Amino acid sequence: MQKLNEICFCESKANSETEFVGIRCEKSKEDGTLETSIIFPLEYFKDDSALRELPEEELRECVVNLFTVLSDCSLQEQIHQDSSISTFAEEHGESEFPMVSYLNVIRNFLDFGYLDEKEILYKKGANGKIHWGRTIKAVRPVITENEQNLVYLDFIARKVSYNEDTLITQVHKFCVHDALVKLGFLFGVDPSEEPLLDFDYDLFCNAIHSKLAKTFNDRDLRLLADLARIVEYLAGHKTEDGKIANEFYFGVKKFAPVWEKMIDKIFGKLPQGVAKDKFNPHLRWNDGCRDEKIDESEEEIVLNDPKRSTLRPDTIMVMGCGGVIAAASPRNDNAGVYILDSKYYKYGLTGFNSHLPGAESVCKQMAYAEYVETHWNEILGLDSSNATHSQNDALPKPIYNAFIMPYCADAGKWDEIAAAVLPRNDVYAMKRVGYIYGDWKNVKDENRPYHKIHCILLDMKSVMRNYANNPSAQSELAELIKDS
Repeated sequence: MQKLNEICFCESKANSETEFVGIRCEKSKEDGTLETSIIFPLEYFKDDSALRELPEEELRECVVNLFTVLSDCSLQEQIHQDSSISTFAEEHGESEFPMVSYLNVIRNFLDFGYLDEKEILYKKGANGKIHWGRTIKAVRPVITENEQNLVYLDFIARKVSYNEDTLITQVHKFCVHDALVKLGFLFGVDPSEEPLLDFDYDLFCNAIHSKLAKTFNDRDLRLLADLARIVEYLAGHKTEDGKIANEFYFGVKKFAPVWEKMIDKIFGKLPQGVAKDKFNPHLRWNDGCRDEKIDESEEEIVLNDPKRSTLRPDTIMVMGCGGVIAAASPRNDNAGVYILDSKYYKYGLTGFNSHLPGAESVCKQMAYAEYVETHWNEILGLDSSNATHSQNDALPKPIYNAFIMPYCADAGKWDEIAAAVLPRNDVYAMKRVGYIYGDWKNVKDENRPYHKIHCILLDMKSVMRNYANNPSAQSELAELIKDS
């Protein structure tokens, strides 16, 4: 069996064209043997050496965490927009690797064994649980001497008969064996006994659907659904001689969209009733006769670039009373609009200035902030001529800018270098390491703090383990940015 710490690696090619995060099992170009590798995203671990030193149980939890993130339905839309959940499937026109179903089938097998076809038998005189209804109807009782009682000397008992040779059991054994060949090392389990059946798509599907039609147990229903997904996948992954191909990929070619979506889940906070696209600056066209927004759909069709006429900030975090910015006060000194750009860059690993965001990213952040500053009433849906709304509602300031980049808190690289406030949450480790600015802007303008784009490092492992909306983390981030 493969040792887990020998096949796990750290991804270190952020911003390259070859990065891959996930698991891949492919034939070696030298001798054709299958080689499995699991690649973690940038900064999940300090380096490969630190990964190798982890106890196997802890590393196993990290691998499961990786697969959970890549399988998360709430991240799928973002992943599919900018990346590929299965590079092998995309390149070969095949179905996606059903990682969740494979893991579920293994866990179910380890907990409950094989799915057996059951037959309920009711037999006279059999050992088992007495079925009194059938006993009363089918067995004549004996009357006692005083004619006071009826005594049953025989009973109808309920027995469960298991037929190990049923088709559904063999289908289950086939799928368990295939799952353990591919992922058994993750659970420390060798492949189970060789299946008796060769793969037959129609036969396997008929057996599963037949069982589904007469099954009402929720656990069995979930198992059968997972078996169906595995059978569908295997049908598209057969070799020329009809055998099941053992090569598979599960992961993303670009992890940046996943990082972006997780950050948005943690820090995204909009005013009540305001959609995120209200913060998008647009290009407009004026030919002297009309002034109109450039039609994004036409640009998307012609140039296959939906962002050519519209800018989209990654994350908007609005801090203030009731989701609307109020004047700063001792009770609300973090109030403001925080425009966050998630960067899957390796600055947290190297500390090199060349690995910081460039001029294009800086200019976009300035554009987002300036758009908020000049269109705040429009964003909130307020009528600037209406004096009934609070004066504070009409004020978009202060506006702050920040880049969010990954780092590994376990490495300790930034412990003494980064400026940081005392942490207020016990979920995420974050550090402020400086700010970027353009020398064409006045960074001393106190009314426009967004001229400084603060660089925040956020621990990758803690983000992947918990990327739910976190008000405490939002407050800590606001303090890191505002107090610097």
